[in-house]
Order: sequence, then C-alpha cells, then structure tokens
Amino acid sequence: MIRKAVPADLVQIEKVLEAVKADMHNNNIDQWDAEYPNKEILKRDIESQVGWVSVENGDILSYMVLNEFCDEEYNLLSWKYSSPFLIIHRLFVSPSAQGKGVSSIMIKYAEQYASENNYHSIRLDAFSLNETANLVYLKKGYEFVGTVTFRKGIFNCYEKAIQ
Repeated sequence: MIRKAVPADLVQIEKVLEAVKADMHNNNIDQWDAEYPNKEILKRDIESQVGWVSVENGDILSYMVLNEFCDEEYNLLSWKYSSPFLIIHRLFVSPSAQGKGVSSIMIKYAEQYASENNYHSIRLDAFSLNETANLVYLKKGYEFVGTVTFRKGIFNCYEKAIQ
C-alpha cells in the first residue's frame, strides 16, 4: 500500500534511509551522506505533505517525494514537455526489499498521481554512477534529457510524458 507519510513514520523512514546509505556505500555509490538527505529534510517533506511511503505488514519498504520543486540547475536543460510537471525526489527502497519491484510500484504510483492531477510530465534526476537507478528509469520509459552537477557529482536527468 502506498500512502502519504505521516509524522509517526519519521523514525522508520530514517532507519530505512540509513540502511540505504550504508548499502550504497558498500556498493561504492557515493551519492548520499549525512548532509543529504537527512532527518530534517525528511521531517520537512512530511510536514509539507509531499512524502509518500510504501508499507507492507506495517513495515515501510520505500519512500519518495512528489512535488513541483526543482533545483535551478534543471533550468539549464531543454525539457521536451511543458508545465505543469511533477518531480520525483529521494526515491529509495529498503535494501531488504530491493529487487522485488518496489521501485517500479512507486514509479507507477507517481505516474498515476501525475495523471490524476493533470501534470504533463514527470521529471527526475539520478546519480550518474548509480547504474541500477538509471536502468530502472530507462526501462520505465523515461527519456534522458541531459546532466546537471550537484554537490556529489553528475546526475542524469529524465522525463516522461503523462497521458
């Protein structure tokens, strides 16, 4: 089940995030650290009602943010589709649930949400050295738009039209 994150979820979401960070570190993916994302960012997401969780048997398996905020670096790219657009941020899946289609379910939910709320497209970025994430988005029909540079390096940007 996918639902909006609530304040009572924060501790569990943070535990999943820390497990994801450790797993990335073990796989030499230097994408996230203590600075980003962190508990304060997650708390703001939840307070702003833009955080979403996938829950199974009371356990949070994954998390993502859906909103219209994009970093100014996005303005440097030539996007195909006009406003309004939805952006996926901070999509992560518990290491124990990875490889089971959870990210695909989250992405499908984001696309359904975008369609129901009259967005023209979805935009997102993925760390260029996170091969799994990049392959997932390409497999789901997201088109590569270009790259941007953030604090941790180069990120590939993708978009997909919403019908």
